[in-house]
Amino acid sequence: MSEAVQRTVVKINGFVLHRPRLTPVFVAIILVAALSLLFVWSRLQAINLEYDISRIETQIRVGTEDVKRLTLEVAHLGSHQRIEGLARQELNMRLPSPGQIIRVD
Repeated sequence: MSEAVQRTVVKINGFVLHRPRLTPVFVAIILVAALSLLFVWSRLQAINLEYDISRIETQIRVGTEDVKRLTLEVAHLGSHQRIEGLARQELNMRLPSPGQIIRVD
């Protein structure tokens, strides 16, 4: 024979109180907790990505400034006046005399 589980029913002045089932309540609590954790995790990921983007933008800005600075340095170091001055002072070079220039056709 099958045994039936007797549920406790409380009757007070014709008002019936049933013992609540806890399984749906626990499932709802677990579901809300899981969704809350998922939301918090996604927000943390978004914040970490924002920090990464900020760091990369800073690196790009520094790289752009380096390129500008190096471009100016190349223009300065490659100027004809500077090269001519170095050739005359440090290498003791001078302009060629007209007889030293030979044209090759």
